[in-house]
Amino acid sequence: MKLKLVATKEVKDKIKQAIKEQDIQYSDDASFVLYELHHEHEFLLVREKEDYFRIAVKDIIYIEAKGAQVLAHTKDGIYQVKETMYQLEANLYEKGFLRIHKAFIVKKKDIRRIKTSLNMKFSLVLSNQETVEVSRSYYYHFKEEMGF
Repeated sequence: MKLKLVATKEVKDKIKQAIKEQDIQYSDDASFVLYELHHEHEFLLVREKEDYFRIAVKDIIYIEAKGAQVLAHTKDGIYQVKETMYQLEANLYEKGFLRIHKAFIVKKKDIRRIKTSLNMKFSLVLSNQETVEVSRSYYYHFKEEMGF
């Protein structure tokens, strides 16, 4: 089995040492996450009250982090997601999603209007008529991804 490490030198060294010493443990709250390249991510496991079910990724308009909760917004409702924003950002990028703020990931196809704001920010009007903001931290990445 081959493993590619995309991380800082310090993190790579820690991982290599842990592998060498076979001191690796599985945990849902781990600091490091390995993803299978080109893994098909068609559905997300979500929660609504006490029920768990799957929603299609294609139905998600945007994802929002609100405190400790991660919420998937669809035209049919808002659902709590088990995965973290970092996991979702990595898994959904190839599905046309883009991180625009530490608290928001949007589906590019659902952006209806881009409004410029002061101080290197954009406001996006989405297909559900909600508005989300591109933060300064993601400004240049957003411009590059959108082609302007």
